Amino acid sequence: MKQIKVNAYEFNELNQKAKNEVIYWLDQDPIDYETEDDEGDIIKEYQYFSDMEDIDIIEHCEANEYLFNKYGECIHHLEIKESE
Repeated sequence: MKQIKVNAYEFNELNQKAKNEVIYWLDQDPIDYETEDDEGDIIKEYQYFSDMEDIDIIEHCEANEYLFNKYGECIHHLEIKESE
């Protein structure tokens, strides 16, 4: 087995073009929630990351431990965490 090192970035460390790629990726799976209309009916709503502020996206990425390459492609799934 070969091991290689790659540079991994958090969302806030990326340039704007890479951030746009991350936002596009996140928008493929928006946050869904339910609200009630005036008549009491349940309505399913979606919140897209492209409508959020950077601070909200940063918090979401940190909470989910997302890491990216310099182009904004997700690479967090490649990380191997050593057990203590």
